[in-house]
Amino acid sequence: NFHAHTGRDVIVYGQTELTRDLYDAREAAGAPTLFNVDHVTIHDAKSDAPHVTYQVAGTEHRIDCDFIAGCDGFHGVSRQTIPLSVRREYEKIYPFGWLGILSETPPVHDELIYSGSERGFALCSMRSATLSRYYIQCALSDSPEDWSDANFWEELKRRIPEDAADRLITGPSIEKSIA
Repeated sequence: NFHAHTGRDVIVYGQTELTRDLYDAREAAGAPTLFNVDHVTIHDAKSDAPHVTYQVAGTEHRIDCDFIAGCDGFHGVSRQTIPLSVRREYEKIYPFGWLGILSETPPVHDELIYSGSERGFALCSMRSATLSRYYIQCALSDSPEDWSDANFWEELKRRIPEDAADRLITGPSIEKSIA
């Protein structure tokens, strides 16, 4: 009960739900959603005619745009292809990193778990009934290679409530990164 613990309310619009709603909106508008495309490049981002090119099976395609909002994350194509001279970035830099893993394991809970401890913050989230995303706060100097899957799971269990740690099903990570 978030309100009971903080005296405040919060609305969480998780990435999975946001993505689902965006897909539904595109479908309702009759617009295709493209997957597994290669060589995505943003062109003329600050012009009156920005466009995006991409390849499917070696054939180049083009999307003409009114504007481009690069909301694809730190490592996304926007940051790589929109020139710094025209790019506006909005970010808050914290004195720590977030070590995140994605695992093909059932979620520890069907609701988000935010957990603060003396060892640092932890977050448990559900992508689906068989796919889970977990984060732990780490040093900015850490790299994903510093953390074996076993070490990650052990540290996560130390940071989350005991009942959740007891239910946690671990497995190999299919993605691991630090943001």
